Amino acid sequence: MMSNFSYYIEMSRQLHLFQATPKIWNYIKYRLLARKAIISVRRYTPQIGSLSLTTRCNLNCGYCNSAKIRQEGKVNWQESEATLEKVKRILANPFFTNCLFFELGGGEPLLVEELDKIVAYLAEHGHITNVITNGLLLNNRITELKHAGVSRISISLYDENLSVMENTLEKVNKIFPVHASIVLLRSLIEKKPDKLLDMVRFANNAGCISMRFFIYRPMGINPQPEEIISNTNLAYIEFRRKIEDAFPGFCFWPEIVNTDTVKKLCPHLWQRVGCDMLGNIIICCGIDSTLKGPNSNLFENEPEVIFNHPTLVAMREQLMDPRCAPPHACKICNLLGDPGW
Repeated sequence: MMSNFSYYIEMSRQLHLFQATPKIWNYIKYRLLARKAIISVRRYTPQIGSLSLTTRCNLNCGYCNSAKIRQEGKVNWQESEATLEKVKRILANPFFTNCLFFELGGGEPLLVEELDKIVAYLAEHGHITNVITNGLLLNNRITELKHAGVSRISISLYDENLSVMENTLEKVNKIFPVHASIVLLRSLIEKKPDKLLDMVRFANNAGCISMRFFIYRPMGINPQPEEIISNTNLAYIEFRRKIEDAFPGFCFWPEIVNTDTVKKLCPHLWQRVGCDMLGNIIICCGIDSTLKGPNSNLFENEPEVIFNHPTLVAMREQLMDPRCAPPHACKICNLLGDPGW
C-alpha cells in the first residue's frame, strides 16, 4: 500500500518554501493546539481549502454534488464559474489565506477557461494544488497546467470516461504523471470485482502514479445508502487482498465505515474549509450542503463568525464529547475514524 509519507513528499515538490512558510506555521499550530468547539482564527485557520470552480460538467454522475446543484437549477452557472479575480478575492480572506493545500474541483474544473492562471497564482503564493477532474479535456490542457505549476492532478475513472482515457491517459502521463481514483460501490465490489481490477490494471499500465479508492457516500441526486461499504463486507476484504497481490504499493486505501465501536477522529471541521465562487461555505467533504442562515457567507461575514457558525460548533461538540453519538451526517461517513494529516 502506498504510504501517506510518499504522498506528502510528492505534493510538496513544487512548493515555494518562502511563500509557504506562514501556511506551514499555521499547520504546526493546528497540530500543537488542542481542538475546541469554538475556535479563534488567531489560533489557526483551516489548512485545506476546497474551491468549487464551476457547476458545469461534461458528465452527469448521480452521486455528484454539482449534478444535484444543476438539477435544482438554483445557481446561474456564469455567476458560479471561477475566474482568477474571483479566486483572488477568496484568498484575500484570512479564512483561506493560510491554506497550505487547495483542492480544485467542481463540476469539471477543466471547463474553467482561466484554470491555468488560477493554478499559477496559487503556486506562486505558496499553495499546493490538486486538480480533481474526469480527464475528458486533460489531453488538451495538461501542458499548460504543468507550466502553471500544478502540484498534482487526480483523474476519476468511470464507465462514462473510460473510452476517452484509453486513448489519452498514457499520452497525458508522459507529459505530467497523474493519479487515478475510483469510487467503490458495494454492488461493484460484490458483483464486478474483475471489472474494477481491469480498471486498476489499465491505470497502472498507462503510467499513473497511484490509484486511490474512495468509499461511496450517499449524496447527490439519488443517494443509495445500501451502496456503503462497511468493515463487515467480506467482498471488500477479498477485493483489497486481490488488488494488493496484483499491484503491491500502487493503491491508497480509505478508511471504511466501522460498524463496531466508533472512534470520532475526523479533523475536517477544524482543518478544512470549502466554498463556491459565490462565497457559500461548504460544511465538509462528506456533506453535499452549505452553511445556512446568518453568518454563512464568506463575502458577507467575518472569518471568526463563519468558523464558529452554530452548525459547525454543534458538530464539533458532538465529535469531541465521548458520551455523544457522532453527528447524524457523520454516522455513515467513512472518514469518521480517519485522523487526517
